[in-house]
Amino acid sequence: MTLSFSYIIIYLCLSCLVVAGQNDGKTGREQKYDFQSTLKAHRKGETAKEFVHKDTTAETEVEYVAATLQYAPYDDPSAGGLAVPEENARVFIQYAGEAKDMGAQIIVFPEGGLTSLSPYLAWDAFLAQTQVVPNPEDKEVPCEYGDVKNSSKIIKELSCAAMEKGIYLVVDLVEQSNCSEIAFGEDLALSQNGDVSGAPPGCIFYNTQVVFDDAGAVVARYRKKHLYTEAVFTAGTDPDSAATFETSFGVTFTLLICFDILYETPAVSNIYNLGIRDVLLSTAWFDELPSLTAPQIWKGFSQGNNVNLVASNIYDPPVGSLGAGIFRSVYSEPDYYTYDTSSGNTLIVGKVKTKLAAPSAKRHQPGASEVFNYKDFDDLPLLAPAQVDKRQTNVMELKMNGKKIHKQNTNQNMEIKYLHEDLSRYNNVILERISPGDFAIQQLCHEDDLCCNLIYEYPAEEPEDIVYMLIAYSGIVEKGGGLYLQYVQVCGVVLCLNETIDSCGHFEEAYVPDSAFRAYSLSGTFSERYVYPSVFTDTLQLFSPEKWNYTLSESPDHYHAIIHLHEEVNDLSMLNLYSRWFSRDPDH
Repeated sequence: MTLSFSYIIIYLCLSCLVVAGQNDGKTGREQKYDFQSTLKAHRKGETAKEFVHKDTTAETEVEYVAATLQYAPYDDPSAGGLAVPEENARVFIQYAGEAKDMGAQIIVFPEGGLTSLSPYLAWDAFLAQTQVVPNPEDKEVPCEYGDVKNSSKIIKELSCAAMEKGIYLVVDLVEQSNCSEIAFGEDLALSQNGDVSGAPPGCIFYNTQVVFDDAGAVVARYRKKHLYTEAVFTAGTDPDSAATFETSFGVTFTLLICFDILYETPAVSNIYNLGIRDVLLSTAWFDELPSLTAPQIWKGFSQGNNVNLVASNIYDPPVGSLGAGIFRSVYSEPDYYTYDTSSGNTLIVGKVKTKLAAPSAKRHQPGASEVFNYKDFDDLPLLAPAQVDKRQTNVMELKMNGKKIHKQNTNQNMEIKYLHEDLSRYNNVILERISPGDFAIQQLCHEDDLCCNLIYEYPAEEPEDIVYMLIAYSGIVEKGGGLYLQYVQVCGVVLCLNETIDSCGHFEEAYVPDSAFRAYSLSGTFSERYVYPSVFTDTLQLFSPEKWNYTLSESPDHYHAIIHLHEEVNDLSMLNLYSRWFSRDPDH
């Protein structure tokens, strides 16, 4: 097999063509981009792997066993009082015991898993579920408390469970602070602007992750910093280091709650300032297409930051929440995850290899980046034909030492609700249906010198109702109905239902026939290093990480990120490089 004449024409044209009308006049980055070197690196895996920061620090490898839970919380408001968190704590303790029996040393539970996400109608109903959390600096073991008030009862039960079973517990709960004077029976009314009416003076509530060590002591208390339509809570103000803790098995973790994953603090800050490689996430995530479903952002965060991520999520598909997983990117190992509307409560246990924390200032010295090895264009071998993956409904293969347990499967064939990103602001171009065997390079740019570059082909004739677009965007996006503004940079290939941008990312709304489209690589020039890559299929699954790799290189004026696919992606829905530019956020 040889490169076709049409491919050479495309290459020569794009090398000198300014893509006017697609890039809002941004030509500088287009002129700098070297298509020939990009093609070389993307078509030869060994070359692409060198396009990454070198690790110049000798580090010690550590292995541990982690567990995470996808969980549908018990929720019966008529039970009253402490009944809801008590029942959920009972189930948590049961799962902790099963995880321990499978070798787990630490287990993560979801955001809202104790209290559920149901709205509270009165102060007494709300307050009955809140807990007083001791300061980790005091190293208290709540299990050693004597008689306790309701505000310490759940804390004590969890502490005793951690001590009895000898396992670390990471639990999200509602923390109360300075709430000694409470007027019970008052309605909890939220005004239109989200303010809480009638809150007791001085009484503060936090959405808090609490960590109990394997001796029952409270060793970490992280108060969520980036709230998402949670008017009753106060955002945490503790230093980012308060979200970290070191374990008896030699691993230092940083904590994270839901919406935090899209911000710099605390996790990204602790990753790059403290060198922490292992992140624990409790979440009640609302899936958003085409770029921000739970597995996409979890995989992207893990891969893009070169960390392991253990994520626990609520199971409630009708509101758009499901999934859990262990994403093991420190050593580029296979992920263990579940993302299946019929899965119900799912416990996932797996071994994780990591390295001792070392600040990234040591790991990523300036000038330590590799560049492409340039070779003659004609010497570049083509990729071998790939095996076609079968469409799967079972979300996770049991590989290596990964295990999962399903329980209480009461929501079979449940539909999931998706939010959708407004793509109308994105620059976009329909990917031309080239002849089978031909290859194409497409470039698309947007603001801030963002340029996206795609190498693709159609190995066979494509159905008429299959459309793929290349999209590029640098600017503000709104989350939470416009309450939160974030600055992002995105390069993506997205499946569309027709040739309008509004149809892109809505592939779950209609039957999509099998596609012959094949991408070889997607690359982009980004302003920050925080780029989160993912490859997602229209069966709502991540593409196997062994079949693609991600690399990042730093230049004087930008970061160059690449997804290189060395096997065919069957039924691609989104090939994505999603970057956050934290300093450009309006409220930064």
